[in-house]
Amino acid sequence: MHFDFRLYCRAMLLRTAQSLSTGYFPGKCTHLPNGASTVTLLLFFLILLPCFFFSFSAFAGNKLTIYFYNPEININNFASLKKEFDTYLSAYGDYQLQPFSEREIFEKVAVSKNDGIFIISSWHYKKLKETTPIEPVLVAVSKNKSTCRKILSAKKNINNLTSLKNSNIASASSEDYTRNIIKQMLGDTSDGIVRSVKVLSVPKDIDALMSVGFGVAEAALTTENSFSKLAAINQKQYEMLKQLSVSEETLLPIVAVPKYLINECEQLLKVLEKMGMTPDGKNRLNMLGFEGWKVLSEQEKIILGK
Repeated sequence: MHFDFRLYCRAMLLRTAQSLSTGYFPGKCTHLPNGASTVTLLLFFLILLPCFFFSFSAFAGNKLTIYFYNPEININNFASLKKEFDTYLSAYGDYQLQPFSEREIFEKVAVSKNDGIFIISSWHYKKLKETTPIEPVLVAVSKNKSTCRKILSAKKNINNLTSLKNSNIASASSEDYTRNIIKQMLGDTSDGIVRSVKVLSVPKDIDALMSVGFGVAEAALTTENSFSKLAAINQKQYEMLKQLSVSEETLLPIVAVPKYLINECEQLLKVLEKMGMTPDGKNRLNMLGFEGWKVLSEQEKIILGK
């Protein structure tokens, strides 16, 4: 049952005002001394009204924020991203987007604010849920799939993963995320190789693949879809590369909500879920690297470690 503090305050104000006007308080069978009504009423208002106004701002006037951090993609213009999303969201309510480029800052700010939801990678969710009570609700969709695999590709003269020691690896993901995926591919005994590689940050997956073709990097970490796209964009470059390793299937970014804010964020979640159904919404989601959202299935929740 939902408790409305504002209605409670109004009821108490009316009840006390009536009691003070008559000098009688139900249940106590006492009357106020002459002249005490005005003083008591003033004190009551001074004490209760701040609570009333606090409750109003806390539950009725707050702008809900979508906190975004995804180490799997490289976004160069956060100001443009925020402007586009804020414009779209303003048509549906008092909502805004707040993107972050650093994981530590995201966790320090977003988790402490208690005023919104998170768009994060499934990799990040698994780490964040260990310290923060959050509930996964939606998962991103691209080409009708909610999962993807990472491909580590290199020129054909590189025979195996151990040959990548001290090499440059191009990636559109964050350095932390890139090293984590490479470590998963190489296994637990790969710390030396993972520490030795230099991660070359590029804007997009295609740039990472082209970097290998032009000799700027020895290998590239990209999505499976991007590796396939290269064949259509530049067949010559595609034929120069080979797949060294393929990661396990991972979920695309998810929407997670602090468990104590699920009811407050219900309408915002509906707005997000329907974004991919409109051209304007889909265009903005493309800026994040996918096309739409869907409700997480039970199987997908198991993948997340629920």
